[in-house]
Amino acid sequence: WFLNPVMKHSLLILCCLLIGLIDSSQAQSRITTDYLIQSEDMLRVTVFQEPTLSLGEAEGLRVSAKGNIPFPLLNEIPVAGKTVQQVKEDIERRLKDGYIKDPQVTVQVLQYNEQYYTVMGEVKIAGIYPLPPEKRIDLVEAIAKANGFTPNAKENSIGLWREGEKKRYDYNELLKIKDEDQKVYIQAGDKIDIPDRFF
Repeated sequence: WFLNPVMKHSLLILCCLLIGLIDSSQAQSRITTDYLIQSEDMLRVTVFQEPTLSLGEAEGLRVSAKGNIPFPLLNEIPVAGKTVQQVKEDIERRLKDGYIKDPQVTVQVLQYNEQYYTVMGEVKIAGIYPLPPEKRIDLVEAIAKANGFTPNAKENSIGLWREGEKKRYDYNELLKIKDEDQKVYIQAGDKIDIPDRFF
């Protein structure tokens, strides 16, 4: 059978919409799996059939500068540096300890605190770059976002400054890493320094 041009156009639009929904779902899945909660993020915590223990339903619950959230019965709970799943499991474990027999907790990130990293030195576009909340990026991707190296870059001596400590990496060795867990992932506040090969 054959489709007339109008039907073909409609079918193409429908396919594009479906692909967009799938991509959006996959991006949300990556957020849930990979994203580490940060200070100033806005969360929603829901405990099934326990409205007095559900927080941030309307405007959200902000993570404090110390990385904690206040929680009824449990005082403050540390959440920064943890995934949504880890926070969910932590709250469920705490509630089981003398409060609720079988708590069912849902944790959502409503708003992400903007995070940045810096790329300096021998890259084509040095500057400050936003750290995307929907996926982790590694050192190789971070350099690619700066449009790659200049001809003068010393690729075997990439500097990564993090919390006052500096480590060096060889770009070609980084490219060989296939195991996702072994890659060097960028964190908020990282500074990547690409030196000149003549010095």
